Amino acid sequence: MESKPEESRADLQKTREELTWLENLQRNSWEPEVIISGIILAFLFAFPSKIYAFSAMLIQDLGLNFLGAILVLFYLTAVISVFKIFFVVHLALRFVWAGLLGLSYAFPEGVVKKNLFANAQDYEYRGPGDLVLQMERTCSMTFAYPISLVFNVLVFTTYLAILLFAYIWLNISFFIVYLFFVFSLLGFAGLSLMKKKTKWKTWYATSMMGSVGAIYQSNLGKWFTIFYGLGIFALSGPLIYHDVRDFSLFFNEADLLENELLWPTKELSYTEYHDPDTRYPRVFMPGEVVDAGFLRLGVARYEGDDRFVKDINKFFKSDLDSMGWHPLEDTPDLYRFSIEDQVYPADTWRRNRVQGTDQKVYETTIPIEDLSPGTYTLRVEKLVVQYGLFSNKPEEIKLRAQWDEIDFIKK
Repeated sequence: MESKPEESRADLQKTREELTWLENLQRNSWEPEVIISGIILAFLFAFPSKIYAFSAMLIQDLGLNFLGAILVLFYLTAVISVFKIFFVVHLALRFVWAGLLGLSYAFPEGVVKKNLFANAQDYEYRGPGDLVLQMERTCSMTFAYPISLVFNVLVFTTYLAILLFAYIWLNISFFIVYLFFVFSLLGFAGLSLMKKKTKWKTWYATSMMGSVGAIYQSNLGKWFTIFYGLGIFALSGPLIYHDVRDFSLFFNEADLLENELLWPTKELSYTEYHDPDTRYPRVFMPGEVVDAGFLRLGVARYEGDDRFVKDINKFFKSDLDSMGWHPLEDTPDLYRFSIEDQVYPADTWRRNRVQGTDQKVYETTIPIEDLSPGTYTLRVEKLVVQYGLFSNKPEEIKLRAQWDEIDFIKK
């Protein structure tokens, strides 16, 4: 009979020890918070360039549709940028917390009213300790908020990867995959908004992600929680724009945009300015100045171009002849080069890989002995094939007359 009170006292002692341990962790949580935020930010700021190169690789090496690649780029960039803002805000709040902590140490008594101006002595002021505690709670709340997003991000990323795998390996129409993606998201949103209790909702409510989200909504308010997340996303907008700019150059089946023609990006057209970790989107040459009787050119290789050649020779031979185009014997024959409206044929094409990115490119030379010294623009045309949205069968041959333009100076 005496064993039960002893067991109760032991359980009570264990509970007190656990509470003390938890309280100590809460008091000292700022140390791991700052360390973790700093380490994660260091990784996050290194990711955007890798994501950009990965999205370009999906188009050039695996033949992913441009719309699919831009969705991947925008999604991954948005996730990285949002988490950047989360952790930057957290570190900024910890900076304020450190200042208030120093203030509480320097002036533990807080406000001395008699030393204030007369018109400020009739008000009540908060003590420094109270300010430190409030900021401590705010910092911890800010640090824990991303946990409520992690599960959704992981599930959505896995689902996106499965769809991309199906598109690339099963060779089905991207439009079908896109429609399935959109309708599945709408279906998931509909299930989430249903009031009916389901097994999935019961499981999610007891999971860490669901519980964290419920804690925030019930303590801070559901609308505040939603608008806080939207506010973070809005702040990440400039970062997202910066990380996805110029990606339209990788749209292999389209001409350059007007802005891209007026304001070309030198580092994507000339090797002397090029970042070795960045892929070339279209045509490139060693430098702006040419002091020889020929142009050395490189052209980015796109996976879908091999299919263009086969389908044009099979279905659009007569259209090719009416354009006055040279015979299509190899993939680089899809391109035609002209200077001042005069066509300049390319010499023998060579296949190569670019060091750093392992990008596949075609290389050739174009004789320009007849050009006098001066500034010129090399215009690049390309033949592409338009395919059906659902059938994925060739429907029409298209000439991209402004697929690329690159300026050079002949000495």
